[in-house]
Amino acid sequence: MLVTLACCSAPAFSTLVYSDTNGTGDFWARPVESGPIISTLGPVQYHVQSFYTAGSGEFNFSSVQDYDGYLHLYEFDFSPSDQLVNLLAGDDDGAGGIGTSEFSFNLVGFQQYYLVTSAFAAGDIGSFTNTVSADDSDIAVFAGMVSVPEPSTFAIFSLGLVGLASRRYTK
Repeated sequence: MLVTLACCSAPAFSTLVYSDTNGTGDFWARPVESGPIISTLGPVQYHVQSFYTAGSGEFNFSSVQDYDGYLHLYEFDFSPSDQLVNLLAGDDDGAGGIGTSEFSFNLVGFQQYYLVTSAFAAGDIGSFTNTVSADDSDIAVFAGMVSVPEPSTFAIFSLGLVGLASRRYTK
């Protein structure tokens, strides 16, 4: 029996949706919105999700919580003890009121980001569902860490470019 497979690319998803709880996370003193003020209503528990995108553009962030929650976006790195470093955006109550958070932000492709979901005040614990979506349906969003190529990969790639650049084409 001969089986033919349609080829070959993995599906790209322009939306990342995930659910979890802040009730099992560590504690931090969260920023108010995008800073520079740190809230005095904590410390509060938080959940952090790393992600990256396959392209640049505007992305929409939303969270629906069954508690009074908060959402923050970081780039490059996230440290709960340096809450204002790398902080891009933050939101308490979205258009849906208490229990929602939302904002939009322009992201750069293949750069590391962190979405932090936490409580408004100490003792606010529960479940949430977060959504990260690209305005451009062709831009994929991936949970996890950006893969950095090994140095040998850069060397091989560079040698290939040198070879192509030095090649002479004649008719």
